[in-house]
Amino acid sequence: MSAWLKRIELETFECERLPLEGDTVSIGRTKQNTITITSLRVARVHCLLRRQGEGWRVEDSKSSSGTWVNGHRTSGQVLQHGDVIDLYGTLLVFLTRAEVRLPEAEAAIDRAPHDPEAVQVWADQLLERGDPLGAQVVAGAPTMECLEGLHDLVETGRLELEWKQGLVERARVRCTSDSTYQDVDVLGRLLSLRVCRWLRALTVDLCTWTMPAPSRLQSDAAAALRGLLSGPELPALEELSLGYLSTPLAPSHFREALLDRLPARFPRLKTAPAEVLPVVRHAWLEVVRRGAGVDFHHAGTPEQGRIPLHTGVWVGGASAATVRVMAPGVRREGVRESFLIRQEAPQWCLVPFEHGVTLNGRPATATRLLPGDLIEEPRGTTFRFVVRVEPSLRR
Repeated sequence: MSAWLKRIELETFECERLPLEGDTVSIGRTKQNTITITSLRVARVHCLLRRQGEGWRVEDSKSSSGTWVNGHRTSGQVLQHGDVIDLYGTLLVFLTRAEVRLPEAEAAIDRAPHDPEAVQVWADQLLERGDPLGAQVVAGAPTMECLEGLHDLVETGRLELEWKQGLVERARVRCTSDSTYQDVDVLGRLLSLRVCRWLRALTVDLCTWTMPAPSRLQSDAAAALRGLLSGPELPALEELSLGYLSTPLAPSHFREALLDRLPARFPRLKTAPAEVLPVVRHAWLEVVRRGAGVDFHHAGTPEQGRIPLHTGVWVGGASAATVRVMAPGVRREGVRESFLIRQEAPQWCLVPFEHGVTLNGRPATATRLLPGDLIEEPRGTTFRFVVRVEPSLRR
């Protein structure tokens, strides 16, 4: 079986595809290794990849910091397509799918990202050369193999993708309570996918589930921007968001300089640099649809059909025919909680309590909310999370 490692540098999001040849591939800090990783946390010979039958196995070489595959430390295991070896700033993604690069056909799509004929020509040429991505684009139906190990994040709602012609058109990286990978890691892997080259809209929630320190947000914002500016090209990108904050970050000349470079990097970008990481002053729940025959009650006074969140609200019901929306701390004997929304700086969080609560059509888990999110409780009432944003402060 032919196999490759996709090497992704998280400092720059630069990536390259390395063929696995011979029976043993060594990975470590010294130049004597087949693959050299310069991080000081990587051992001189950190791990080995050994051919095993038709596949490959990774084995730790008794390194002090360990070998990590898919977020878990391992002494050795057989690798599957999409498995990720994390080597402290460098990701190595194990791949078994052939890949053919066609610069002229891709450049034609770059010039006209929404032209189905250009996409069809590219797909046909991939098919002729035995690249399985061509069949996916022709069929218009995405396959999990093309996500190179990210499909687990899609299934759990951490990564939300919208597809068109078998390619990703819109992507949102969410922050959930059970996140295994850091947002910057996920972003680097996402942008390395060929199916994401012609993204039109990208949202990356930089926050962690636990209360993030301003210094962490500062460094994550800089890392995401640096990767976007130096990593794979996104010639069709029109909308870009790094989430939102309830209070602005401290001024940073470095971050401002990175933001100012975005229009030149992404000529089709419609999002102003100052709006990439906006400040939210007000948030609401907007009632999109009420369940049939459900008695809906809100303890306060809705503002133009919107329920102001302030510090948060809880939603529940005393029966299958009632839905109550009330402020935290209000007495609610006999009322079963469906979900809670609380203001946890620097964002608002959704915490589901009842089976059947969905977020954007998927079973909900505890997550930080993003603008436009749709929350449905089991009685059929649907809410939209709405915010009023202000551009981040400029120097």
